[in-house]
Amino acid sequence: MFGMGFFELVVIVVVAIIFLGPEKFPQAMLDMARFFRAVKKALNEAKETLDKEIHIEELKQESLEYKKRFEESAKPLINLKQELEEVQELKEVQDFKSTLTSIATQNPLDSLSQEVEVDEKPKVSLEKPPVSKSHA
Repeated sequence: MFGMGFFELVVIVVVAIIFLGPEKFPQAMLDMARFFRAVKKALNEAKETLDKEIHIEELKQESLEYKKRFEESAKPLINLKQELEEVQELKEVQDFKSTLTSIATQNPLDSLSQEVEVDEKPKVSLEKPPVSKSHA
């Protein structure tokens, strides 16, 4: 204890008995024992608190590492999602383009000509009407 041997402790006890006297010495020893217990308890509590803080710091570092790993593993998924959205937009544009192309290439006269029957005589003639002699 404190780097002292048995002989040094005996010398300190003898000096304390001479200095304090046999009446006050037992009470002084009890007070010193209480003081050393209180100091030891305070040191142990400080050590436990420090150990808890160190453990909390380790847990914090570990959680930051897990967060970093999670973010790194999520990057490919985020990129995949963006690529899928781009593909979907591209498909929508292509569908719209094909719709516009089909509308633009359709001839409205084709649909009208399908409605008119082939056997039906044209109602309008491109020939000149015969000139009537009554007006001339």
